[in-house]
Amino acid sequence: MIEWLISNPFIFGLTTFILMCIDWALTILQETERKEHYFKHYQSYPINTIEGSPSFQSGVAKRRFINPKHFIASVIIGTAVSFALMLIPRGFSALFIGYVWGLFIIVCTQHLNNLFGYIASRKGLHGKLCLHQRTAYLIQSGRYFSIAILLLTLSILSGSETIFGVTIAGFTSALRQIIWLKKVPVIEKSDLPPDLELSKNEN
Repeated sequence: MIEWLISNPFIFGLTTFILMCIDWALTILQETERKEHYFKHYQSYPINTIEGSPSFQSGVAKRRFINPKHFIASVIIGTAVSFALMLIPRGFSALFIGYVWGLFIIVCTQHLNNLFGYIASRKGLHGKLCLHQRTAYLIQSGRYFSIAILLLTLSILSGSETIFGVTIAGFTSALRQIIWLKKVPVIEKSDLPPDLELSKNEN
């Protein structure tokens, strides 16, 4: 399979584009489920969003399956990885394929995990979680790091360059959360949930 993809780089690029579209669709499904059923149980702040990437937070809030900004980015990335696969030394091709697809497959599995959790929580869940975005990024980074450790073990045991590429993608995803975290205001010692903060300001 990997050798076939190396020989057909545009199929690799097209599949990458499709993975990005699936990632977006799962994000919108997750946001829709949250807005319609889960909103009373979960809120992030300072910005109330489930989307990690600051570039697409406003687009996710609109809940449109076709987002021009994301679509254009998907086309560009799909095309770029096709040409990159042709240009890099063949010895790194399997690693590259694993890395690129790992970036999107890992995040898609997280979307599925959250989506199933939201659906299951329609019943039997009480109370509300107010989560600061910095805390949310740290939690998500820990999840990606844990997945990467599992993948690292599998890559060592199997000797698979492709799985090692996915492993690097896992560590990259964990690091990306930390980078995004730096853009969020720090948590003050007097930090309060949004509802209590609003009441405090009104008084």
